[in-house]
Amino acid sequence: MDIFYSDTMKPSVYSLIFRDYSFKECIEKLSEIGYNAIEIRVSEDGIHLPIDASEEQINSYKKILNEYGFEVSCLAGYKKLGYMWDKAENEIKSMIKIGEIADKFGAPVFRIKVAKYDLSIGYDRIRMLFRSQAVKLMEELRGRRINSIPVVEQHGGGDMAHSTGILIDLFRGLDPDRIGIMFDPGNAVKVGWLPIELQIDMIHKYIKHVHVKNYEWDPNRPGERIASPLHRGIVDWVKIISMLKKIGFKGYLSLEDFRKISPEERAREALEFFKKYL
Repeated sequence: MDIFYSDTMKPSVYSLIFRDYSFKECIEKLSEIGYNAIEIRVSEDGIHLPIDASEEQINSYKKILNEYGFEVSCLAGYKKLGYMWDKAENEIKSMIKIGEIADKFGAPVFRIKVAKYDLSIGYDRIRMLFRSQAVKLMEELRGRRINSIPVVEQHGGGDMAHSTGILIDLFRGLDPDRIGIMFDPGNAVKVGWLPIELQIDMIHKYIKHVHVKNYEWDPNRPGERIASPLHRGIVDWVKIISMLKKIGFKGYLSLEDFRKISPEERAREALEFFKKYL
């Protein structure tokens, strides 16, 4: 199938969707479908790339990417800012490693996260820790001349960054050229929801990468959600894409769809959606 290109935003797929495939198998499938960009998961469990990846592993991935003409949209790590400093030092060291790998792949961004809310520490203290650690991370990356920038995912559950309201409070005053936000409105459906216009208005200068998925309310469990196709559900992706175009966003829209259908089917369905609205 022909590769799909857009002059504004580019479609990508988060490799975790193909968690049961090797990296090469994942790239092969996505290439057949029509993609040319991937977001690579980086984790200690080895799906798909370990944090301590050797030069040999990195070069083997680069060879596969070059063979299929793929770009790396993001390296998706799981390390968090906002912990107490005794734990934060190791988190930052791991983030630097991920940033170094992202830079070798030419990825514009790599994912970081925010520590979980802890009443015993309190919101203001976590916020202060996040901001001071973010500054330290940015300084370390600059000192190593790493061009890939950290992006904080909009995420609830085990993270405190449920809403764009919390994110802008964490980010206000930080340099948007050196740190950004992974906009993920699907993660705010149950907790942290704000109108789409308000979400994008609040954080627009920090949006560097977008995770794409959708949910609808579960008819059998009030207040619970179930994954849905992009074209229907709580998140109005047509409106979001239109608004992202208006603010001049030219990054990646990366599919993160975990419905219980084959990953190939999810990727094909999403690409058709992207073709229609990009």
